[in-house]
Amino acid sequence: MKLLVTGGAGYVGSVCAAHLLDAGHDVTVLDDLSTGHKDAVPDGARLVAADLAEAAGEVLAEGFDGVLHFAAKSLVGESVQHPELYWAGNVVKTFQLLEAMREHGTPRLVFSSTAATYGEPEQVPIREDAPTRPTNPYGASKLAIDLAIARTPPRTASPP
Repeated sequence: MKLLVTGGAGYVGSVCAAHLLDAGHDVTVLDDLSTGHKDAVPDGARLVAADLAEAAGEVLAEGFDGVLHFAAKSLVGESVQHPELYWAGNVVKTFQLLEAMREHGTPRLVFSSTAATYGEPEQVPIREDAPTRPTNPYGASKLAIDLAIARTPPRTASPP
C-alpha cells in the first residue's frame, strides 16, 4: 500500500513508518520538523518537510491508500499556557487533512489519539468505554478530533 505518515519524524510516527516499510509498504512522511527530527525518518521513506495543513492536499493528490495521522502538538503544560496553539495545531489542521483526504479520495485513516482524553480515570487500565473528561487543552483537542472523525460520514460524489 502507498501510505502517508503524518508526524513521521516523531518517535511514534517514525517507529510506525519503519514497521510499514518492513512490511513492504511505500511510505511518505509528512512532518514540519518542529518537534520531530529528520534523522528519525527511516531509510526508505520519502520525507516531505512541510506544514500539514499547507501540504496535505498537494501530497495526497499523488494518490494514497491511507493516512496514519500522528502529527500533533502534545505538550500538556504548553497546552494549558497556550490552548489556542492546540486548537489550531491539532483540531484545525486535522480538519484540513480530512478535507484533503476527501478531496483526493484517500479511503483509510488511522488516528493516533491519547489517554489524555479520559482525564483522571476511574480505573486503570482505562477501558475504551470509560467516560471522557479531559483535564487540559491537549486532551480536549484530541477528544474533539476523535468525536469529529467518529461522527463525520465520508462525502460521496453527487450522481451525474
